[in-house]
Amino acid sequence: MINLGNIRQTHIKSTAIDLVKKYPEHFSGDFQKNKENVDLLVEVSSNLLRNRIAGYITRYVVSRSKNKPSRPISE
Repeated sequence: MINLGNIRQTHIKSTAIDLVKKYPEHFSGDFQKNKENVDLLVEVSSNLLRNRIAGYITRYVVSRSKNKPSRPISE
């Protein structure tokens, strides 16, 4: 069975990425804090939408931190 990943609606992705680019210091790998910050920074129509945006931000921040190259070890 092929795993195709999660499909997110484009407005969730675009809102989440815009928030991370505008306010990078507000977001981390902690879902609960991201959820509170999304609530403060954006007016969302429902808790479900807020949670989906916060969840995407959490995954986005964690995946970006994994992709950053580490500093080389000096000998």
